Parts: sequence; structure tokens; C-alpha cells
Amino acid sequence: MDKNTTSGFWGLLGAVIDNRRTKKAVKRVQQQNIANQGLVRYRPSQIEAFFDANDPVCNMIFSGGADELRIRSIIRALECAFMQGASVLVLHCGNSLLEQNAYGYFGQHVVLINRNNPIYDPFVDLTNNNIVDIILASSTKKHLINSAGRYYITGICSYIRSLNKSPHCYSFINCPHLELINQVNDAESQGRITSAEAKSIISQLLQGDVEKANIESFFNELSIHGGNILSDKSNVGYSINLTKAAQYGKILLVDVQSSINTLLINLLANEAILAQEKGMGVLIVADGLQFDSSDALTDYIRRTGSHSSFIASSDDVFSTFGSDEKAFNTLAGKSSKLIISKHSSAFSSQKFSEVIGSFEKQEMTESKTRHIDFFKQWGLGSTNTLSLSTKREYIVKPEEIQRLAMDEVYILDKHRGELAFTRVI
Repeated sequence: MDKNTTSGFWGLLGAVIDNRRTKKAVKRVQQQNIANQGLVRYRPSQIEAFFDANDPVCNMIFSGGADELRIRSIIRALECAFMQGASVLVLHCGNSLLEQNAYGYFGQHVVLINRNNPIYDPFVDLTNNNIVDIILASSTKKHLINSAGRYYITGICSYIRSLNKSPHCYSFINCPHLELINQVNDAESQGRITSAEAKSIISQLLQGDVEKANIESFFNELSIHGGNILSDKSNVGYSINLTKAAQYGKILLVDVQSSINTLLINLLANEAILAQEKGMGVLIVADGLQFDSSDALTDYIRRTGSHSSFIASSDDVFSTFGSDEKAFNTLAGKSSKLIISKHSSAFSSQKFSEVIGSFEKQEMTESKTRHIDFFKQWGLGSTNTLSLSTKREYIVKPEEIQRLAMDEVYILDKHRGELAFTRVI
């Protein structure tokens, strides 16, 4: 083998060795990127396996177009909360499949309130002060009831109780406001209430008279918003609300029909806030609701903590917050578990990519120089130069969320510090 041939051979050998070194270096970088990304890929699994009944009840988000996945996630979350003794309220908009699955799983432990079973009454077993607080907190800008309304509402409650009855929602809806003081006087003259009681009730009604029209308007609109599910005089004995359901260890599933039924949703959310203030453990699950339509629901989300939690479920939870991106970020930041399936919106996918987070991705750049020497001695060789750089990149890119199959999910579990991917079976 002559000198020139030898030189060419070693040049080729050096190029091969450099190429192998480059491949190994690239492989190390790829492995490090996978480790930095922190995504755990599971074999096909049941979605229920990602819930631990021993974990504390917490805020969660179930978002994406796979209805069956969301319903199965809701049922498992309800089971965990029920086992831990939480008071559970589920709000939905005509989701009959959710109702069927809940009743099929929990049986008599769940109470379904819908147009076929209109037994909701927000005032069952509440004190006068509780009733007043819930009404005032639930009033909207359109039907705002100011503090003077406290006296008028208390007067109505006092009158009803003086007749040895309990205040019910239908009593307020059907209240004959123009004749109310006359009725109090008639009840006194007939001996059904004492003079002291009549004097006190009339005094309360007069002090709050300035808010009478707003209160009447509030209940007129409530009868429109919730008329299909509110109990009336004919079935008052079966009336139930969150307070009563909690006393009997029942899960309350309420079809609010539409997110535009603001007063109804406000009353339900303020019931939960009242229970929370009493130190009860409360879980609200809201499926398919537009959260920015209810100030009370947004307030409940803001208040969630050790005694209360919230689950938002929708084919696109981000969009349900409308323009209130801050409220979405608040819930996402306070949520311990997010189950994300396929989204069609690029913007919503972007937001969930941001929620999942980013990582330092390493990139290796290779530059290769080849050299041939024909004059002094013939030879062939090359020089490889490798440079390493880093950049921030989404752990899960928006387009990956959009490309998910309907049975694929990402599961971000902050409690365990794990991001998982699986196909649900």
C-alpha cells in the first residue's frame, strides 16, 4: 500500500469515526431532551386508573371533545369525593348521558333534578338570614337588590314563619306584594298572628319597601330561568337543595338547562359558598357551562381552597371563560389535575400548552469541513464541529393537542408531579 493510498484510507476512517461520534452525541442530546420533557407514556389504560381515592378532593379541569372520557372522569371524581364525605353539586346543561351514567353508578345516592323531576328549592332548611344572604348575593346588575332589600325579604320570611310554615321559593315567586301588608293585618285580626308579630313584620316590609320592585323582578325572572326545575306547592314535600342533600349524603345533579339562566346558577353557587362558609367540604362540578355568565360561580372558583373545590368540564374549557382569561388562569393554576383530550381550536390548544408548561430543549448543530490534498501527498479527510444550544419549547405543542385521536389524552397531575399520555380503553 503506497503512501498516498494509506493517507486516503486514514482520512476515510477518520470520517467514519467522526460520524459515529456525532450520532452518539445526537442520541445523548435526544435522550436528555426526553428526560427534560418529563412526559410519561403509558400503555392503553382506563381513565379511572389516574384517580386515587385517597387524594384530597381538589380542583380539576376536564377539557376536550371526547364526551365519554369527560363523563367517565366526572363519575370517578364524584366517587372519590363521595367516599371522602364531600357535599357534591353537579351542574349541567341537558346532559342526559351524564345523568344516566351518574344514576347507573350511584343509584339512590344521587338525586336528579330536571324538568321531569322539578324539586329544587334553594331555601329548604335555611334560616331567614341565610335566605336573605343568598338572594342578595345572587342578584345581578339587571336586578340588583340593595341592602335595604334585606328588611323586605326578612319581613316575608317572618310572615310565613308566623303562620307555622317554612319559606319556600314558590312563596316568593307567587308573593302578592301589593296586598302583602293587608294580608298581615287580616292575619292579625283573625288571630292567626299576634299584634307584636304583625307590627314587627309590617315594620320590616316598610323599611325595605324601596327594594320591593327589584325583589319582585328578581323572582319573576327566576321563575323564567328555573321554572322547569323549581318545586311548587304540589310537590313541596319532596323539595331539596344542596344543604338538604348533604344532610342525607346525596349527590345533587341539577340540569340548569342553559348558561343564560344566570339567577338559577347564582343561587346554586351561593348555596355552595354558604356551605363552604359553614366549614363543609364542597365540590361543584360544572359540565358544559359558560362560566363567565355567572359572577357567583366565578366567585366560588376564586374561593376554592381547603374546604371547597371545583371541576370544570367542557369540550373546550378555555372558551367557556369567554374574555375572562384571568379567571381561567386562576382555575388552571389552582387545579391539581387536568385531563386534556382533542381540541379543534388552535388558540385554546395554545393556552393548554402554556398551562402544561415548557422545558429547556437542547439542539445540536453539526458543521463539517472536507479537505483534499493533491500536491504534497494525495489524501482525503474531514473535520466535524459540534455546537450545543438550548431554547424553551412547549412540552406538548398546540398542534399535538389538535392532532389527538378521540381516545387519547394528556393527564397533568400536579399532586404527583407527573405529565402522562395514554390511549383510553
